[in-house]
Amino acid sequence: MLLLGFAVLVAGVVVWLVLTSPTPLPVAEKPAGKPLTDVTAEAPNAANPSAPEYTPAKQPAETPPAVEKSTPEIAVPAPISTQPVPQTGADAKAAADPTTQSPPATDTPVPGATAVAPVPKTPTSAATKPVVAEKPPGAPTPPISTARAVVTKKLPPVPPDPALSPSPDPALLQITTLGPLPRIGSYRRLPRRVYAKPFDIADKRPRVAIVISGLGLSAAATESAIQGLPGSVTLAFAPYSARLNEWIRLARAAGHEVLINVPMEPTNYPAYDPGPQTLLTSLNAEGNLDRLLWSLSRGTGYVGVVDFLGSRFTTSRKHMLPILRALNERGLLYLDSGSSPRSVSAVVASDVNMTWAMATLTLDQRASRTEIDRKFSKLEQRAKRDKRAIGIASPYPVSLERVAAWVRQLEARGIAIAPISALAGVASTAKK
Repeated sequence: MLLLGFAVLVAGVVVWLVLTSPTPLPVAEKPAGKPLTDVTAEAPNAANPSAPEYTPAKQPAETPPAVEKSTPEIAVPAPISTQPVPQTGADAKAAADPTTQSPPATDTPVPGATAVAPVPKTPTSAATKPVVAEKPPGAPTPPISTARAVVTKKLPPVPPDPALSPSPDPALLQITTLGPLPRIGSYRRLPRRVYAKPFDIADKRPRVAIVISGLGLSAAATESAIQGLPGSVTLAFAPYSARLNEWIRLARAAGHEVLINVPMEPTNYPAYDPGPQTLLTSLNAEGNLDRLLWSLSRGTGYVGVVDFLGSRFTTSRKHMLPILRALNERGLLYLDSGSSPRSVSAVVASDVNMTWAMATLTLDQRASRTEIDRKFSKLEQRAKRDKRAIGIASPYPVSLERVAAWVRQLEARGIAIAPISALAGVASTAKK
């Protein structure tokens, strides 16, 4: 009996050992599951920082690569980049043009360098992104390039005119605190004659003078007018130009006769202000003369002046008389831009025995090709009828392009393109 009881006890111990053996077996499998427990152990470590098994050095070393790998996968740049791939393929077709490829190359690193966040944001606006990408090259760029092309391509190369004599002539300068002013030299040497472009006065053909007014403020327009227009076209420069003497020198070197713009009060003043040195009907004669001399002192080498927006000032005999008298005393001519049909410049110029002229037509009052061509046709008719006509225009790209084209047409039709000095004093006083 004792032996049987001992056997039963041993068997019970064995059974207990067998039953309890599965519990340690999973513990032995934990080493194989360490990478899984490392990922899930991040929460226990945050809750229990005293856990010695997970050192912070191992976790940051393993976590960043996991984030770096997941970032490109989550951002899903592959499907987004495959959509612009055909665009780059189109650009690849234009690989001969590096300018076309440079904008997308420049735009791509900017969002990429900023953050990966914008990449996942773009899927929601995926339709918007390609549209925005197409607008910059499609909308703004062509108009700008087209406008420049109009000025550059459509201005045909002109045969170089003989350069005019270098200016200024020291004998025709009066040095003042304002700056050098034109004056009549000895032996009645007048600036309007000394600085004039030579012209054959025996030419019996109808004469047309074309004046481009308001130059010197835009470098691109000024260079186009100087280099792209025949030297027979007269150029008028604004006194506010910081490079006035340089522009006058280049213009005379290209054979252009030169005028100076004198800003005068328009009818819509002060809503439209020609500048701080504008001659005003609210000023007395002394104040306006000071402003006139300021404009004259900005540059040298011009034959006379042309008013700029003087639609109100030119209608006042009281204010025009001292101005034209001062210009005449300095040996200059005066060109009325024709801004007002009620201008008194013809009467005042006659009173002071001054050399003057009035513009027959403003060619680009509406700056469109059709309108400018229509005005040129009218100018041609007036020249044939009156034997002389003067057209004035602004330095708009379309104006410069049409002037360059029409100058050749007029010459081919038997009309002489003359500088303004060749028409001053005998020009028609007809208004627009």
